Amino acid sequence: MSSRSTKDLIKSKWGSKPSNSKSETTLEKLKGEIAHLKTSVDEITSGKGKLTDKERHRLVEKIRVLEAEKEKNAYQLTEKDKEIQRLRDQLKARYSTTALLEQLEETTKEGERREQVLKALSEEKDVLRQQLSAATSRIAELESKTSALRLSQALEKNQQWLVYDQQREVYVKGLLAKIFELEKKTETAAHSLPQQTKKPESEGYLQEEKQKCYNDLLASAKKDLEVERQTITQLSFELSEFRRKYEETQKEVHDLNQLLYSQRKADVQHLEDDRHKTEKIQRLREDNDIARGKLEEEKKRSEELLSQVQFLYTTLLKQREEQTRVALLEQQMQACTLDFENEKLDRQHMQHQLHVILKELRKARNQITQLESLKQLHEFAITEPLVTFQGETEKREKVAASPKSPTAALNESLVECPKCNIQYPATEHRDLLVHVEYCSK
Repeated sequence: MSSRSTKDLIKSKWGSKPSNSKSETTLEKLKGEIAHLKTSVDEITSGKGKLTDKERHRLVEKIRVLEAEKEKNAYQLTEKDKEIQRLRDQLKARYSTTALLEQLEETTKEGERREQVLKALSEEKDVLRQQLSAATSRIAELESKTSALRLSQALEKNQQWLVYDQQREVYVKGLLAKIFELEKKTETAAHSLPQQTKKPESEGYLQEEKQKCYNDLLASAKKDLEVERQTITQLSFELSEFRRKYEETQKEVHDLNQLLYSQRKADVQHLEDDRHKTEKIQRLREDNDIARGKLEEEKKRSEELLSQVQFLYTTLLKQREEQTRVALLEQQMQACTLDFENEKLDRQHMQHQLHVILKELRKARNQITQLESLKQLHEFAITEPLVTFQGETEKREKVAASPKSPTAALNESLVECPKCNIQYPATEHRDLLVHVEYCSK
């Protein structure tokens, strides 16, 4: 994009070969006109030819056109100089061959270093995967052992409780059988004894037997109760031991679960980091390839720009030569213009002298007319009486003292040229118009 835009900019500013041919044709035309003007200037300076007003006007117009063309060419030359300097600076700053080679070498070293880092990261990733698989198998083994231990302990405890229940049931059944047997014995003894309620000996004996039986039952019950207490104490101790072991096992399982969770989280983080590093390395490789491609494009573009700069430099040299020629011709044209201005000033001076002479001539004519009128009045005064002469004299004096007539005032009013300030009477306004038209040309 940048190379194309640079080319388009250069083409738009300086043009391609057809525009160069066009500028050459315009230069040839200018050369022909300058040669024609040179011949005319030579003729003027040698005095062979006399220029009319139209030819002088046309010569002045051509001089103005040539001056405009000169200014235009000078502006184009300055613009081309600026563009060439900018292209040189751009080539020095950005497209230096040594800098591009150093950049390519640094990019290659960076790519090799990144490849080494990628290899090390791949090896580290394999080691972490092996560690993860070993930890996972260890955790699975511990979980299976824990579940087996729990199952065995539960089965053992269940068996103990079953044995206890059976023993308890047998004990209760035996106790109930003894109680039933004692009650039966009591009933049979009570039926078999004669109903001698009055004898205190038989009653005492029965009471002693009952008391003895009750004491035996109480002793056996106390003994059984003591045995049950010992059994309960033993079972409570075993239960507390089992609970302690269970809590220790639960704590160990919890610690193992926490270790497994942290290990899995660390492994997942390592895998994410490895994935990000792999993506980054891949992106850096792509950037390296793109940079190499851009480097090649910049080399080609720099070569094209160098060729264009050389072409523009040669064009600039040619235009500078033409500029020197135009400057010499301009000096000649300035000399011709100076001669033309001097001639114009001489002519204006002659016109001014002519105007002064005409003014003096008008004054002489006015004096002649006044003298003629005075002569006629003198002759008329001889023939007429003196009184009439005096009356006429008084009347003439009154007329002289009276304001001037409009015609005399119009003759005395003057009009000036706006350029050279030459004065003309108002009655000669046509001559003034002709003078103004000539003076404006």
